[in-house]
Amino acid sequence: MLDAFKQWFSRRAGLPGERALADWAHAQGYHFKRSRDADGFIVEAHGGAWRLEWGPSQRRYITGQELRLRAPLNGGAGLQLLVLTRSLLDLLEKQVFEQYTQGLQTRIDLATPDEMRWLVLHPKLPATELAALRGHFGAVGQPLEALSSWVGGPLGAALVELATTRGAGLAPLMLIVQRERLTLRTALEQPEPALITELLQLFEVARREGQRVAAQWQLAGPLDPAALLWPHSADGPDSQLR
Repeated sequence: MLDAFKQWFSRRAGLPGERALADWAHAQGYHFKRSRDADGFIVEAHGGAWRLEWGPSQRRYITGQELRLRAPLNGGAGLQLLVLTRSLLDLLEKQVFEQYTQGLQTRIDLATPDEMRWLVLHPKLPATELAALRGHFGAVGQPLEALSSWVGGPLGAALVELATTRGAGLAPLMLIVQRERLTLRTALEQPEPALITELLQLFEVARREGQRVAAQWQLAGPLDPAALLWPHSADGPDSQLR
């Protein structure tokens, strides 16, 4: 009963800054609505080009509130590309190492997201190819040529600009290409329109560059060797960007 009352009250009370967010979305021609549990919101671009969600984190490695963006990519079904902030890369590597060394094989099999398993399965992009991204971001994936192409141009420049602008305040952030879609995840406690606009601009660059790479690498079928070793992650894809 208490939980039901809290949920009803939260729906009635509204989210902090909700009116400004709704006005911003509508001014851009986007569709804004509360999430199903009333603990966040959803913004969708006209025509379904992308979907944004903000709410409680759906990954253990991001604490607090999280912003998620997803967009489809045409082609490149076998691409598995991951770019993430250096601090997040170090954290995930530490967590994966601890799970292996502590013998938590069942946990690795059933509860480890793809992005963590890729740190074990896929090669890292060499520091020489990261260029200006080195020190701010890391990247893993397959094929490495596609990963290098993805971050080697406008996307790399946009990521460097973000890191330079945010400085020490750069929040954990990742961009991941898999199953013909692009997803962005980042910690975001306060969903202010200016911050969301900045992340959307980065996402659009990543989407445009991801589509270019996907068109070049028309890979047939999944190439992930984990399919033979592990079942799909318990945090698999669904309509709520989990």
